[in-house]
Amino acid sequence: MVRLRMSRCYREKIISLFSHPCFSDDLTPLQSFLLLDPSENMREILQNVAKQQGVSNMRKLGHLNNFIKLLCNVGHSEEKFGFTYEEIIICLRLALLNEAKEVRAAGLRALRYLIRDSNILQKVLRLQVDYLIARCIDIQQSNEVERTQALRLVRKMITVNALLFPSSITNSLIAVGNDGPQERDRMVRACIAIICELALENPEIVAKRGGLSTILKNVIDCQLSRINEALMTTILHLLNHPHTRKYVRSDVELEQILAPYTDFHYRHNPDTAEGQLKEDREARFLASKMSIVASLRSWSGIINLCKSGNSGIQSLIGLLCIPNMEVRRGLLEVMYDIFRLPVPLATQDFIEALLSVDPSRFQDSWRLSDGFVASEAKIILPHRARSRPDLMDNYLALLLCAFIHSGLLEGLVEVITSSDDSVSVCATILLGELLHMSPPALPAHSYEHGLSKLRDYFCDLMELCSVLFCRRASAAVNYLKRFHEKKKRGPKPNSLYLDHIIRKSLAAHYCRDQHLRPQRDIFAIKDTEEALMMNLRDSQILSHKQNLEWKWVLISTILKWPNANLRNNKEEQMHKFVRRLLFFYKPSSKLYASLELDHSKARQLTVVGCQFIEFLLESDEDGQGYLEDLVKDIVQWLSSSSGLKPDRSLQSNGLLTTLSQHYFLFLGTLSAHPQGVKMLEKCSVFQCLLNLCSLKNQDHLLKLIVSTLDYSRDGLARVILSKILTAATDNCRLYATKHLRVLLRANVEFFSNWGIELLVTQLHDRNKAVSVEALDILDEACEDKANLHALIQMKPALTHLGDKGVLLLLRFLSIPKGFSYLNERGYVTKQLEKWQKEYNLKYVDLIEEQLNEALTTYRKPVDGDNYVRRSNQRLQRPNVFLPVHLYGQLVHDKTGCHLLEAQVLRCPVLDKWDGIKQLKAALWALGNIGTSNWGLNLLQEENVIPDIIALAHDCEVLSIRGTCLYVLGIISKTKQGCELLKMHGWDAVRHNRRQLWPVVPDEQPLIHLSSAPSTLSLNSESTSSRHNSESDSTQPSMYILGDDKLESSELSEDQPLYLRPKLLKDRSPFTILASSRLVRNRFLISLSGKKLRSTSDPKGTGSSSKLHGEPTLGGLRRIRTVTEPSIFSQIQGDVFRLTFPNFSLNVHFSAFLQYKNPGLLGFFFVVLYPPFSFLISAPTAHTLT
Repeated sequence: MVRLRMSRCYREKIISLFSHPCFSDDLTPLQSFLLLDPSENMREILQNVAKQQGVSNMRKLGHLNNFIKLLCNVGHSEEKFGFTYEEIIICLRLALLNEAKEVRAAGLRALRYLIRDSNILQKVLRLQVDYLIARCIDIQQSNEVERTQALRLVRKMITVNALLFPSSITNSLIAVGNDGPQERDRMVRACIAIICELALENPEIVAKRGGLSTILKNVIDCQLSRINEALMTTILHLLNHPHTRKYVRSDVELEQILAPYTDFHYRHNPDTAEGQLKEDREARFLASKMSIVASLRSWSGIINLCKSGNSGIQSLIGLLCIPNMEVRRGLLEVMYDIFRLPVPLATQDFIEALLSVDPSRFQDSWRLSDGFVASEAKIILPHRARSRPDLMDNYLALLLCAFIHSGLLEGLVEVITSSDDSVSVCATILLGELLHMSPPALPAHSYEHGLSKLRDYFCDLMELCSVLFCRRASAAVNYLKRFHEKKKRGPKPNSLYLDHIIRKSLAAHYCRDQHLRPQRDIFAIKDTEEALMMNLRDSQILSHKQNLEWKWVLISTILKWPNANLRNNKEEQMHKFVRRLLFFYKPSSKLYASLELDHSKARQLTVVGCQFIEFLLESDEDGQGYLEDLVKDIVQWLSSSSGLKPDRSLQSNGLLTTLSQHYFLFLGTLSAHPQGVKMLEKCSVFQCLLNLCSLKNQDHLLKLIVSTLDYSRDGLARVILSKILTAATDNCRLYATKHLRVLLRANVEFFSNWGIELLVTQLHDRNKAVSVEALDILDEACEDKANLHALIQMKPALTHLGDKGVLLLLRFLSIPKGFSYLNERGYVTKQLEKWQKEYNLKYVDLIEEQLNEALTTYRKPVDGDNYVRRSNQRLQRPNVFLPVHLYGQLVHDKTGCHLLEAQVLRCPVLDKWDGIKQLKAALWALGNIGTSNWGLNLLQEENVIPDIIALAHDCEVLSIRGTCLYVLGIISKTKQGCELLKMHGWDAVRHNRRQLWPVVPDEQPLIHLSSAPSTLSLNSESTSSRHNSESDSTQPSMYILGDDKLESSELSEDQPLYLRPKLLKDRSPFTILASSRLVRNRFLISLSGKKLRSTSDPKGTGSSSKLHGEPTLGGLRRIRTVTEPSIFSQIQGDVFRLTFPNFSLNVHFSAFLQYKNPGLLGFFFVVLYPPFSFLISAPTAHTLT
């Protein structure tokens, strides 16, 4: 910026005015100047600016600066200035012709402050000032000050009225955007940003001047993900609406982003030197990959790139069959990014590549100095949502369907069998991921079509097979088998801390109120005293002093030996064995404690140490002395650590880098055992930990305390946790709050009895980050009815937490107890009014912000900051669980359903964005209403589902199609919703979305049931919960075993994260009527038209209950109210229609669907390698598991 100063002559003139009586002694010269008549000031300013000679450039600078200050103080008023705007603009226009760049910059700045509305802008353009502005943009690149002011003025013109924007300036901006990169113009990105901004407001002028081609050219020129995505978003926004879609030739211009891959001789710049071709090609690959991924993150991009015929993705997949390793490697990276998968390490070793993408692999954010166990658990442990739809599943299902039907599976097989080993390994892992993702995400017959095509493809290949092909095919089969086994096991905890929490939680569930160790998976060794003594000798612990050379596997076996403890073995050798181990693990010996965390035996030594603690606990009195000696030594070490001076770092004590931090695991092992708790109390461990909670600069110690203690029993451990939650530093309180999420997901016993109370306390924390985190954890906790009941019992204050607090409060309405609590206080009626007026629209903003954050580099703005932030890194497979909606909660109660009948949701004209937003609000509301059987009855009565499907197929606004896809996915949340959609030609997944190996039932014609009214009573609370509970839906997620769902299977170290699929309850079929004809031109979506039913007239007999114009089935007319289900209809044949936007496919069920499906992997094995046919089992019962 140029510092503007008044000339000496001008200052002297101002000072001479001080003799005027209107000035007092305490006024500055500038204040005195502003107290003069504005018209006199304006006259003097304009005269000096317009003079050709006699006024120095410095003086003109001062006058232009004073002109801005005059505008800011007086305002825009021609009467006060004494000049018209035309006269002012004519004078200021002369400043843009000055030879000094500083004066021209000041003139541009003055014009920017002057232009306030469209009227002034029109006068500026009428006087052809725009040509002078364009001249300032095109002038020498070194005049950055002037060009910066010119671009700021241009942005002001767009803000005032983009429709008046002149083509002269547009040409200048586009010229800089086209040639700036070659000329190394520093303003090129600013000009491109302004072109994008103008394209959103006035696409016509940008398109006519070739600006859209400039944007797409710069997309391939930009390797920064944030900028690349912003440029692509501009084009995709124009493709979204029919009024702006005409400016973009999607089949030509949009597919330019594919050129670096599809054109093997592609050159972005013709003058690129031969020596730089490889580097330039890699840069174009990266930019093209970013733009392709960004396109497939929007509905405009998906629909245009995946359309039927010669689509963009078909072009990309077809390239996989061309033996160009560079292109294949690049395309595989594109596919990994599209499906949100981590790219494996480029290596020929399959196991090494597979481990590189293992979600359990160590991450830097899991260190003690960073997020520690809370960060690890958030990735490893699944969300507690059992029934709430995850919108990302709908998005991935559409992508999977599009790519599978475009031949991606066949393309990957071609890459596997005809590429270099590293590329083949990468393609094999991608194929395994896609085969693993498809069964839970897609209807069975959808991906079965892809399998049939894959089978035919392999049959053709086998006829032309070579030795090399067979070798690679056989290797791929073995690799996929390993991949399948790894996926079947699931992710496992990386750290011993998280493993400790989960195993203790499981042990408590399986061995509740029993003080015996759970059965372990140990070596089958004959339980004799001779064998035990032999293992003692072979372990070398009695004969060698080198601790690390001991046979630690045998030591672990001895400690896990059935009935092996000091109570049953009185031999001196056993006591010597214990003394040797005790000395090794004592902190004072500095043997175990001094080892580095990354030591090769670190994990094994810590596991044996925990087993040693349990061994001593089971030895009763004989082991108490040894155990007490160890615990007291640990307490002494803790006291010395906490006695450090405040200015000393914990790193100097080795806590961050050595195994000394694992002593807290020993204390956690003791706290999980009743006898261990007594020992901790006896040795004053709890008192020592409480003292640590009061110290400053001990955040790492407090993290270890929080992460290792067992809280399943009421006692001092919970007191310590409560103190850290309320009295520690901000960072410690935040971490302790996050740890409550770990305990929730690990299904710690009786969490609803004490954990919910701690979370409610955190809602009132003075640090907003802590309260927001607690609110998010509570929202997840309420997925379990026990936690929701506990929260309602506490009646917390939530409205002070903003909209998220209101949404959590609305969850109370999903159960009768909470509905009664809020309805008695008139809260429901008030919320209905608010949602009708504003919250339905706010809900659209909320859900789209979450989707944008999950799919793009967009990050939610910080509170009080409206600046849109973007990140260079995309989140890996984020979840976007459907936010709570008032209507979705009300449909779980009879009274709530009656209240909803009076709500009106109308679809306005879609010419303006406000109308589009209102339609989205109506769609989301209808989708949430359809989450229960009673809500589905309401939708059937209004016959709106055909309209939603029609919008999904034919709506000209492409983002509406995407919203309809999400909404239909929500309606398919229940089995009854799936049946209803199937009748209208829209198929959905019929099983738990995270049920990896579903059994697909036979599709049988639905039996025509009696039309007699149902005996379900809406007055029954139990009926309400059973008939409409979300936990009974067909899409619950994986979850950790609940208290009432425990089975008798034994603990095993190979169990996959202690997760079990929930058994679906048998439910009587919800009857469905045949759909009415799709009315494509109908745009009224309403739930009105009926009087509100009273409780005394549940059937609505006081009003007309007959729906006119509805089809009949079997001679029965559809006469139904909210309190009774309708009837099933017969379906002709077993043909289903899989329908996504721009996808249509008719598929018959085959005999393959009658078998238990272990995933597409099993079918792949049968085709490639017949000996693996055992993976497809015999026919099983046709039930959902």
